[in-house]
Amino acid sequence: MSDREEYWWVNYDANIQPAEVTFRGEIPIHARLIGTRDIVPATAFRLIERLPASPRPVFEKIEAAQLSAPPPQSAQSVRLVWLIGIILLMLVYLFSGRIFDAIK
Repeated sequence: MSDREEYWWVNYDANIQPAEVTFRGEIPIHARLIGTRDIVPATAFRLIERLPASPRPVFEKIEAAQLSAPPPQSAQSVRLVWLIGIILLMLVYLFSGRIFDAIK
């Protein structure tokens, strides 16, 4: 049988405190009180209520090798995009008056 650990509220020395309880099968073996290194045998405490599972990260870590870098752009394609943008701006400037008059 393998041991498993769960987090529980335990009653120990007339105090209720959180503990990491080790189970073998369905039987508690011992508990480690949270915040201390004390290991308490199962006969010395009483289980009160199980604590919720610890939160898991929402986003998984992505290794740097998995990230694909964007392909390098050539200088010619960047110049072409700028040229098309400037030409479009000039066309809008030239024809904006005529389009506004036609809409009126």
